[in-house]
Amino acid sequence: MWHRLTALVLLATFGLALGAHDRVVCYYGSWAVYRPGNGRFQIEDIDPTLCTHLIYTFVGLDRSGSIKILDSWQDIDLGGYRRFNALKERNPNVKTLIAIGGWNEGSEVYSYVASSAQLRTAFVNNALNFVKTHGFDGFDLDWEYPGQRGGSPSDK
Repeated sequence: MWHRLTALVLLATFGLALGAHDRVVCYYGSWAVYRPGNGRFQIEDIDPTLCTHLIYTFVGLDRSGSIKILDSWQDIDLGGYRRFNALKERNPNVKTLIAIGGWNEGSEVYSYVASSAQLRTAFVNNALNFVKTHGFDGFDLDWEYPGQRGGSPSDK
């Protein structure tokens, strides 16, 4: 069953670019808005014509397979998701994705969700609902790292 989930995630992520020969995937670290001085980088500073895919980082995962917003002030209150997806107005061909995971998330919850068919199904449904609700074109699963950082060795 885990192989099916992996295949679904890969299809959801890479299926967007079928037929494209060249891909330039650009990640936006949403915490860049908190950097001081010249290091500060706003969503509006992104040039969407440089990328075929833009990935907004990060949301998390909870033990029920639900997606958790990690910075609701930036992402929702200040319109981070909305402003990021508005970059499609400057490049209608760019695809926007949300990255789930990242270094700070660890592996424990991801391992737990992956261990249950019911939780895997819930995760996929919740991820797809999140993508639709917030206007993204897909998601990127950034599980760091299967089999390590609190995860089960069988996850590898």
